[in-house]
Amino acid sequence: PTVDLAALRREDAVALVRHAAGTVGFFQVVNHGVPAELMAGMLEAVRRFNEGPAEAKQAIYSRDQARKVRFASNFDLFSSAAANWRDTLFMELPAPEEIPAACRSAAPEYARLVQQGLGRTLLGLLSEALGLRSGHLEEDASCLERLAGHYYPPCPEPHLTLGTTKHSDPSFITVLLQDAVGGLQVLVDLDGAAAWVDVPPVAGALVVNVGDFLQL
Repeated sequence: PTVDLAALRREDAVALVRHAAGTVGFFQVVNHGVPAELMAGMLEAVRRFNEGPAEAKQAIYSRDQARKVRFASNFDLFSSAAANWRDTLFMELPAPEEIPAACRSAAPEYARLVQQGLGRTLLGLLSEALGLRSGHLEEDASCLERLAGHYYPPCPEPHLTLGTTKHSDPSFITVLLQDAVGGLQVLVDLDGAAAWVDVPPVAGALVVNVGDFLQL
């Protein structure tokens, strides 16, 4: 489902969010207040960092989750039965000088608009969809905390691995900015049978995914 934050009346947006979150667990939002050029700049910044000098990645490589900025490959390498062929740059609202140079111009503004602007709107809609006051999730839970830039490098044996294995997100919600490559799928119930359904990238849209905490 697609939620148009500019065109829908508040009660219609709440109803659509309630239905999408309760059935599919995913929905897309458009007219969300994050400029298209900033979204493109964020994708390009993550690509530029990952395809840049190895020294920049080595300087922040860590599996210490207490670090505000860190780079890791296969973050569940030692706990998963199979490796995910993916590198990730984690940024938890650090001071600008801690952000890698390749991402410094885009990441702070992108995080501000997604967390403080769109995030408040989404948490308000989800709160009302749960029958709570509009500010409940925003005030009582740290629901949008960090940026994670995922990068899927070319694999020499792609038939032996996946970019990301089947999972649910251990969070309240995830706001996902897709590139044009695609590949995201959602497990949905179609006429009583589970099926994987593609979530094709929609120009200008952000994908919202219900996490484990919100489901509970």
